[in-house]
Amino acid sequence: MKRILPLLHFVWIALLFSACTPQRKIVYFQDGLPSALAQPGAYTLRIYPGDILSINIFSINAEAFPYLAVPADRPTSDTRSAYEKGYIVAENGEVNLPLAGKVNLNGMSLAEANRAITAKYKEYMEDPLVTVKKLNFKVTVLGEVNKPGTYPVPNERITLAEALGYAGDLNTFGDRSAVKLLRSENNQMREYKIDLTKSSSLTPETWYLHPDDVVYVAPVRRRAFQNINPSVTLFASVISTAIIAVTFFLTQTK
Repeated sequence: MKRILPLLHFVWIALLFSACTPQRKIVYFQDGLPSALAQPGAYTLRIYPGDILSINIFSINAEAFPYLAVPADRPTSDTRSAYEKGYIVAENGEVNLPLAGKVNLNGMSLAEANRAITAKYKEYMEDPLVTVKKLNFKVTVLGEVNKPGTYPVPNERITLAEALGYAGDLNTFGDRSAVKLLRSENNQMREYKIDLTKSSSLTPETWYLHPDDVVYVAPVRRRAFQNINPSVTLFASVISTAIIAVTFFLTQTK
């Protein structure tokens, strides 16, 4: 009996520690965020083929260009899809605009596109006012998060941390050291591996998400183990209870 008791204690402690996750695997950005992420120009939203743009042109002499005017009676809650509301960037990077015709915007920032379209319309009108916005900016978060799904981005920038916040953060089984960022842009597919516990794995390319990015959080090993045999948790619980009972009994019979 005296030999069994230390063994039971060892098994019980082993079960206890196997259920715990070290803090170093849970805390985000343990060595602080790199200062390069906050520098001006760290991320610029650019236009590529397949993008859907909202382009509005305003003129001082609106009566002369009625087809450019935005209808005043359009309801505030416009339920049309982005495809219906915007201009699609063709495979060659061009958009076909009323009056101005085709304008190549491939690889331009929104500010650069604004200047290019404004210059084009100056050939036909005095002091045109142009606004350019990207309508198809959305990101998808999958895997071990509390609210997986696709989230539209209302402004021109979103960080990895913000996207995970939209998805309700990682759940209990999310592996913070095994996050993948999948990016398809300008006909190129890229995959980035990110360790959220180490800020050294973060760069402007991975910290600032691009339109249509997919963030995937892999499960920790114990998640896969539970999927293989869900009864293991119950078995471990029964064993723990039995060990406690046996330990109590042995100590009382000494």
